[in-house]
Amino acid sequence: MTGANGRAEKLRARQEEAHRQHALRREVEARARARLPIRATPPEHVVLRLGPTNSGKTHDGLEFLLAQAGHGLRGTYAAPLRMLARQAYERLRERVRPERLGLVTGEERINPEADILCCTAESARTSGDVLVIDEAHWLADPERGPAWTRLLLSGSHRYVQITAAPEAAPLLGAAFAQARRLDVVRHHRSAELTSAPAMGPTGLPAGSAVIAFSRKAVLALHREIIDHGRTATVLYGAMPPAARREQIRRLVAGEVEVIVTTDVIGHGVNLPLRAVAFAETGKFDGGRRRPLRLWEAAQIAGRAGRRGHGAGDGLVAVYRSGVSGFSPDADLVRAAVHVANGAPSDLLLARARLRPAWHDLGDPRPGEIPHALNGWYQAARDERPLHSWLDPAPVDSLLEMWQVARASVGVRGAVDAAWPGDGLTVWRLMNLPMDPGGAFGRIASAVLNAGSLRTLTLPEPAVSRLDLEDAERYAATMRDLRTAAQSFGAIGGVDPAETAAGEEAASARIVDLVAGRGPLVKAPACLSCGASCAPWLERCDGCHGGRAGRRRAVSLRDAGRGAVRGSAEGD
Repeated sequence: MTGANGRAEKLRARQEEAHRQHALRREVEARARARLPIRATPPEHVVLRLGPTNSGKTHDGLEFLLAQAGHGLRGTYAAPLRMLARQAYERLRERVRPERLGLVTGEERINPEADILCCTAESARTSGDVLVIDEAHWLADPERGPAWTRLLLSGSHRYVQITAAPEAAPLLGAAFAQARRLDVVRHHRSAELTSAPAMGPTGLPAGSAVIAFSRKAVLALHREIIDHGRTATVLYGAMPPAARREQIRRLVAGEVEVIVTTDVIGHGVNLPLRAVAFAETGKFDGGRRRPLRLWEAAQIAGRAGRRGHGAGDGLVAVYRSGVSGFSPDADLVRAAVHVANGAPSDLLLARARLRPAWHDLGDPRPGEIPHALNGWYQAARDERPLHSWLDPAPVDSLLEMWQVARASVGVRGAVDAAWPGDGLTVWRLMNLPMDPGGAFGRIASAVLNAGSLRTLTLPEPAVSRLDLEDAERYAATMRDLRTAAQSFGAIGGVDPAETAAGEEAASARIVDLVAGRGPLVKAPACLSCGASCAPWLERCDGCHGGRAGRRRAVSLRDAGRGAVRGSAEGD
């Protein structure tokens, strides 16, 4: 009887705890509100600069910023990518005194209080005289769009100039319906693109970009081009900023003929390209491998035709590789040329994306944050009929960061579980611009539990001996530490200057490897038979279908996904 009573008591206690936790979740969800950011005062004048790539939109926006700065006004240039913000900074540095110009991204802070600031949208000032927003069609992107939307809605700038694809006009018009004056300027390409016949390694003209969508594919194509006696370099998202800038410099200076790159160049990164050749027209988008959308292909194709300081004719083609696995769609590439020349695209920009700010969540404790996010999301969906051009953005990536932070401090899953930090600190960690893998778990532990990060650093001689992949990984770790230090100060016993030096050493190692005479990787070959193989697979189709392939089908599938995942390489 005693045993039965004990079991009944335990069951009753579990049920009571489950009811209590459920009540807590409902109470936390009810505190969240979907409050829209409100602009303090409508801008005096908004100019929408709409047009395809290579049509002078960004140039005119920067010229306006410079002109207003000449009258003593403070201005901000906001870009979607760190590389694009840095590129604008370099352009303006030729015409602006150093003390008046600044740069702020997730990894760099140079003179952040300057009169003219170049930055990513997430780092943009929400007040000032002038705001220039580049590539504003990103506001419909589920992950990056919320930063743009909040900047558009809550900024208090007097003069706003926005560059975007033509399809963004209705959405941007709705966002600035209260502007005192709204003008639309239509831009056109300064030179037509031309569809060219397929190009191989020896047929690429000097000043060509070959496009692929994973690191492994880029490195395999680089090897092929080098093996055919051409000079080439590479550009992809895993490269640290300093190494990327050096590869761009080498192409601009004519030290190499070809740059093999991911779609990192597709969002306003300007290179002096005679031709763009697509080795792939499909990419992994985080969930599946899919064909490029027409507007995505057009964004990349439009990088052709930039020679020196003026625009020239640009050639666009498919790239015929001798490496297995590449089968670009020539029809898609030809259609992309028409869109880049001004034809309508398939870009749909029905709604902007919005995410919550901390004050929208009802000041939750760390364990309550997922339920506060759920409450906000439901409230935002209820608000949609009142704001037809706004949509709540997915919060999955935020929840993944929360889960890693929770695991880093060993907290159990109860709503009211005690954490070693407060809710706002955990929220700030969740919003750091870094991948939830890598060093993030260690960084979260260092911030919340005063853990050490010393074991993540290497002496410079050791960095100089790393291979390419390890150097990329080390640069990313140092960059994450430096990003965290910008928000939380020196953490884990690692000085921010030390992380900057570590990233610089890793970048130098990558530059040395990329500039070397030998190929960066071995030719992709099947692990079973040694035959030529797609660079994102371990075995050829024949071996993959045999007994050895069947034994490892799941692991190969995962390996293929992992190889391509690094390509989403927007930045």
